[in-house]
Amino acid sequence: MSLSNWTLAQIWIEDSRPEEVAEPWVTVVIGIFMILTSAFGIFINLFVFRRFVSKNMTSFYIMCSSKTISNSMILFCYLIFNGPVSVMRRYYGPEFMNMLLNQMAAYGIYVQGPMTQVCISFNRFLIIYFATLAKRKNGRKATFVALSICWLISLFVTVAGIPGNCTNIFNYDILTWDNLDPCVDTLADLVMYWIGVLAVISNTFNVVVAIKLIVSATKPHMDSVASKRRRRTSRRLFLQSCFQDWIYLLDTINSMFIYTWLDKIIWQFFFTIFSNLFVHVMDGCIMLFFNYEKKKSILMLPKKKDCTFINVTF
Repeated sequence: MSLSNWTLAQIWIEDSRPEEVAEPWVTVVIGIFMILTSAFGIFINLFVFRRFVSKNMTSFYIMCSSKTISNSMILFCYLIFNGPVSVMRRYYGPEFMNMLLNQMAAYGIYVQGPMTQVCISFNRFLIIYFATLAKRKNGRKATFVALSICWLISLFVTVAGIPGNCTNIFNYDILTWDNLDPCVDTLADLVMYWIGVLAVISNTFNVVVAIKLIVSATKPHMDSVASKRRRRTSRRLFLQSCFQDWIYLLDTINSMFIYTWLDKIIWQFFFTIFSNLFVHVMDGCIMLFFNYEKKKSILMLPKKKDCTFINVTF
């Protein structure tokens, strides 16, 4: 099967693009898969968001809550457009919708995650190395300022290329993104290298924190129960930050290099669309795993024993 007339008329042909289109049944199955996976990911992220909001909203939880929102927005693009379009094998709505939603998923809102991860890693660094200062200072204002800057950058990346058609669009014929103009390659390189720089910065903070935690663990402690609990919490949130960094780094490697190794449709789908979709589902699952708290049932609480007090006078 050759590329459809719509594809040939609208898309700038790249050397790495698959030479054939996907079979109809493959497109339908993958469309259903995208709908179910994105719906599950949205549920997980919103569930985690609700759990975070119910906590004492420290800077760490505010930043994690921001990530659940950006994750849900990207998954929403797959739920309402990419998935249904693949199942129906036809587009609906204006072409602008295709451009806007996939620009959000591929570049705009996507960069929000790695930028927030740098903020989270820096927050862990401050807590571990400057705990006393962090307790005295209220970092919520600085957190909101940092997140506002991240969201403004995401908005700019989303809308910057739309007037000149310098955007990604989803092509169900080949089950991956396509370009309306060669300038998208330049934008893609800039975004991917920016994410790579952010990954280096974030993981540098993680390494420095890991050194501190290892050194602290080797020292003898005569601490209280509260102190031990704080150390366990620090290790848990540090591991959460590391795993979140690594999945974004893996997705960046997939979308920059691995997808170009073969021009097969399924291969490119898994290392572009699926990788982008999966990272935001996994991000929500990681936050849920490291912040899961079992609720103690009242029925499971030990019953208080009746005591009789006897006054003895000597």
